[in-house]
Amino acid sequence: MILKLPDRMEEILLTASKEGVREVDIARELGITKQAISKALREGRLRLTEIFVTLAEVLNADIVRVNVRKGFAILRSRQLGRKLYVIYVPKKGPRVIIEGDIDCSTNPIVCKEVISAATMWGLIERPKNTEQPNDVITKVLSKLEE
Repeated sequence: MILKLPDRMEEILLTASKEGVREVDIARELGITKQAISKALREGRLRLTEIFVTLAEVLNADIVRVNVRKGFAILRSRQLGRKLYVIYVPKKGPRVIIEGDIDCSTNPIVCKEVISAATMWGLIERPKNTEQPNDVITKVLSKLEE
């Protein structure tokens, strides 16, 4: 199974994740019918759920929480006994952060991708340049727990 959504489906899901946006507004903005938007949202949310379930199976984890409208899932690893935070990064696929293992100096690319995705999904505001990546990731993870 491919763990990535089609680009257009990602675009529709990201647009729909913004507060107060209706399907009619998305259809008008993207120049397609409301029925096509409804179908893409339904299929996109289903595929995103399938991606999270597949990851849970592969990582031998239990699903704690899934929010397809905001593009994330929280899993609990059966082997580690720790939480696994999964966020879907548009155009890249899911990224996993293990609870307690947040060090952006060792893997800055993943941190940048997760921060960018959290901003796109509307989980956090765009971080200031002065904020440290580890602090922003901590903020993202606390938002996932809300």
